[in-house]
Amino acid sequence: MNVRDTLLQALIAEPDDATAWLALADCLEEEGHLPQAELLRLSRQLPGLKGAARRTAEDRVIALLASGVRPVVPEIVNSIGMRLVYIPPGTFRMGSPTRESRRMDDEPLHTVRLTKGFWMGRFPVTQGEYRAVTRLKPALFNRRRDSAAGIDLARCPVENVSWNDALAFTLRLSAREEKHGWDYDLPTEAQWEYACRGGIGTRYPFHFGATLRHGQANFASTYPFPPTEEDLDATPLGHPCPVGQYPPNVWGLHDMHGNVDEWCHDWYDPDYYTQGPGVGVDPSGPEYSPEHSQGRILRGGSFRGQGEDCRAAVRIGYIPTEGFPHVGFRVIARRLPGHSAV
Repeated sequence: MNVRDTLLQALIAEPDDATAWLALADCLEEEGHLPQAELLRLSRQLPGLKGAARRTAEDRVIALLASGVRPVVPEIVNSIGMRLVYIPPGTFRMGSPTRESRRMDDEPLHTVRLTKGFWMGRFPVTQGEYRAVTRLKPALFNRRRDSAAGIDLARCPVENVSWNDALAFTLRLSAREEKHGWDYDLPTEAQWEYACRGGIGTRYPFHFGATLRHGQANFASTYPFPPTEEDLDATPLGHPCPVGQYPPNVWGLHDMHGNVDEWCHDWYDPDYYTQGPGVGVDPSGPEYSPEHSQGRILRGGSFRGQGEDCRAAVRIGYIPTEGFPHVGFRVIARRLPGHSAV
């Protein structure tokens, strides 16, 4: 095992070891991978930066990713081949600033602190992964022979699954992976938005930066963000595509913007994030009430949504008992107590 692999294995065991992260950046530099080393160092520095220094660092991260640099991060692979990357604990601004185009009233800016790190699927749960756990094939895209021909359907995100189906999947996967020391769940919407932004602040609506264009995500790209005539000749796919075809964010997550909307754990209440300091630390969403709970949360936008629907702050409530052809999910995982290694 070479030095890089040794450090990555060490970070799987102790993902908050700051010294190991810096050593990994030094290792990448010694190997001659200077852009990856710079990207890693910037991702570790961002939480401690403010003002102009932070804006400069954010813009450099976005530029590196746009140039094709891919993050080098520790990854776990479970028994069904699902790949997960680590999302560190931290504090961020959730929501959108009033100047953000197309923002909604349910996106108030507020500070959230997540006290525990977690592992998150690099990709939305795929059809192959869903079938491996449930033996079911609910996806509607498979029935569109004109569009699905020649596509690796097992690598497409599962869709047409309800929130109830998604939660049941996490429970079955947890039972399967318990012997390996892992417990799975749906992310809260705070965890989802934090992971989506990847340390990039609310100055920008996407982890890509200020705009969303054809080639960055699977969405209705004839309606880019902000609205321009630049992409009027783009031809949207009009259906889900295999995961990982579009660039990741700095933490290694793909398809956080577009492809399929993703279920989160929380009930949707448009006023929840205006209710004071109680929602600021590890928020898990409102308690259910017939008056205020308007479905379960969806995040991320989909192949049929416009650019504005894919903004990191967009919140949507959907009926949790029904599946939809543009809705899937991804999972998070945490190590069970008493299990210190993968």
